[in-house]
Amino acid sequence: MFITNVKNLQFYSQLSLKQVEDRVLITADFPKDLRMEHDLDEPFLYVTLYVRGGERIKLIDEGTVRVYSLTKKDFDLKTYNEIVQFAKEHALQFKHK
Repeated sequence: MFITNVKNLQFYSQLSLKQVEDRVLITADFPKDLRMEHDLDEPFLYVTLYVRGGERIKLIDEGTVRVYSLTKKDFDLKTYNEIVQFAKEHALQFKHK
């Protein structure tokens, strides 16, 4: 799976584990070819931001109940950075930055 051109990121929900991590749910418009290729019905991003550095992104398809654990190489670098930056803007422990 290679993800690029994810548009219209929207904050959905956030959970903060104090001084450990923030988990942010993000809805977005995924490219049609990606959705068709992987049979995605209702995908969203589950981003975990670790306070001491690092992040993890999962793609969860609510329609088919599939979870994709993604790595940085599964994304276009610009798209990956946009998603992480968007998550940080909505994460409680990163509000001061």
